[in-house]
Amino acid sequence: MNENADLEKRALEALSHYRKALVKVEALEKEEATAQQALDEWRGRIEKLTSDVVSSDARSNLIEAGQNAISRLHNIRFAMSEATAELKSAFTTLVAFDDALGYLPIPEANDSNVKDAGDSPQE
Repeated sequence: MNENADLEKRALEALSHYRKALVKVEALEKEEATAQQALDEWRGRIEKLTSDVVSSDARSNLIEAGQNAISRLHNIRFAMSEATAELKSAFTTLVAFDDALGYLPIPEANDSNVKDAGDSPQE
């Protein structure tokens, strides 16, 4: 029975790790959407720039803003790739505990679990 208790404890730790990885991926998804929106807005400004006469300083600033937007989106996507790999690994670990135990233990409700339970990632 002690072996099951140890497996349950480790499964709860794995579940906590999975939840943290999921929160990280969700936050990066929101960041990516914001960065993509900024890049789309920049593209609109570029299209307008081609039809307007603007100073070389304005053109230079716009090009720099575009480079920064692209770089930010690239960095977010790289971080998301790593976070997604971590999430997949955490999920695989949970599946292994589910296979070993035949179930996944449900953590006891505590203040942080109850507080986080109502958070919706679909805001």
